[in-house]
Amino acid sequence: MTPEELEDEAARPRPPAYPGITTTERAHGRRLAAIHQMYRAELSALARLMGEIRDELAGPEALAPAVAGTQLARNFALFGTACGRDCALLQNHHDIEEGWMFPSLAERGGAVLAPVIARLKAEHEVIHRLIGDLHAAAQMLVANRSADVFANCAARFEALDRAIRSHFGYEETVLEEPLGALRVPI
Repeated sequence: MTPEELEDEAARPRPPAYPGITTTERAHGRRLAAIHQMYRAELSALARLMGEIRDELAGPEALAPAVAGTQLARNFALFGTACGRDCALLQNHHDIEEGWMFPSLAERGGAVLAPVIARLKAEHEVIHRLIGDLHAAAQMLVANRSADVFANCAARFEALDRAIRSHFGYEETVLEEPLGALRVPI
């Protein structure tokens, strides 16, 4: 899957409706969005840093450690390859989703949730690649501070930012009702 395919709303499967879902169950399903907000805040901080580097208020050497210091990247470095899966997970959050939350949803929700879960896993792989691309571009920027290298780095960040925000929006929407109605702890 490419980053462009990740953002294709028409290709994203939808779960069945849960017409009997209660307000409490819906609120439980929305807890995932609260967790995602932490990652969105990290992306916003990186965007501010990119602007400071562009405006020469910060040096490019600040970017690679900032990217590496995000929870997204730290969790990938700590947990991403330790599980031995063919496709490395982005970070601990995705590890929890794929190792525990998704199987619980599949067990409780049956085959109707399988296409949604498969799509979310594929999107996780794309985001992992984009994090790696951004980290490599940030390291190149330290060695070469040219406008072209910065533009490449900025483009990589924008691709990652779009992908993560799109993925989180999709995930929060499609899992809100199943998480609550099926009582899958978050």
